[in-house]
Amino acid sequence: MLALSEFDIQIVPPTTKKSQALAELLAAFPIEGGNVLNPEIPGEPHEVMMAETGLEWQLFFDGSASAGRGGLGVVLISPESTIHTRACKLMYGCSNNEAEYEALIAGLELAAEKGASNLNIQGDSRLVIQQLRGEFAVKEPALTKYRAQAQRILQRFQAFHFKHIPRSQNRYADALATLASRIKDEEIGEAVVTIEAKQQVKMQASHLPEDQWIKNTKAKIIAGKTADYKLVRHYHMEDGILYYKSPTGVLARCLSKKEALERLDEVHDQICGLEGAPLARRLLRAGYYWDSMQKDAQEKQRGCDVCKMEVTEK
Repeated sequence: MLALSEFDIQIVPPTTKKSQALAELLAAFPIEGGNVLNPEIPGEPHEVMMAETGLEWQLFFDGSASAGRGGLGVVLISPESTIHTRACKLMYGCSNNEAEYEALIAGLELAAEKGASNLNIQGDSRLVIQQLRGEFAVKEPALTKYRAQAQRILQRFQAFHFKHIPRSQNRYADALATLASRIKDEEIGEAVVTIEAKQQVKMQASHLPEDQWIKNTKAKIIAGKTADYKLVRHYHMEDGILYYKSPTGVLARCLSKKEALERLDEVHDQICGLEGAPLARRLLRAGYYWDSMQKDAQEKQRGCDVCKMEVTEK
């Protein structure tokens, strides 16, 4: 020790895994925009993220929120292994689940911009993924607009599927989200990885078709008359969008008849022949509702030979 005293030696604690992941990310993506991964780069970027998927695009997303700060990170990989990244600082206070939804929506918008048609969407938020699969219902009013927005963007793609992955396999999107959440406002756009400012997602009520029953219900909620309490207590308004609230607290966006019939066919095709909850309940869990949903769903299943066979076999 005495012999080493002439040297200026400092003890430095080891970097965290997240810091190391960020270092690896910056090494793998040194140029802003799209960049092809070098197959000779050692370590996890190649092993975890490079899957042989044909024409399928890989989308990794992650959101981070703590102490009033939020950020999101997205990594999009084309079938040719071209890498696209996006990192945004959320310019408003949000929960971790809201940040996860913001990340997913940003990733879907990026994929649409790049012309992706077949998406393998991967993230470590079980809640977000299972809500969009229709396996979990949405009961938090703040999340209703996020799921509705994500569902609308998903309609732009020919095919997509969700996969829940552990955080250890989502390190690069996670590192981008953490960096974005911690950067100072004045440093936005000046980091090694370009960080964008992002405002809160808002559904555009004016872009959604509304049947008369939706308009009437919204008018009663706005008027706030006591006589209409029994009706309006089953509904919730968020950013001008009407949501139905079930007795168990499930929130579902109210649809026009035209969109309702599209979602009816879509969800029926997904569950036809499967055992489990009836079609109307699955529609509600997926976040959809209209005034004749129960009747329409029953008629749809009665008119389907496969669904009738399933009921007969029971």
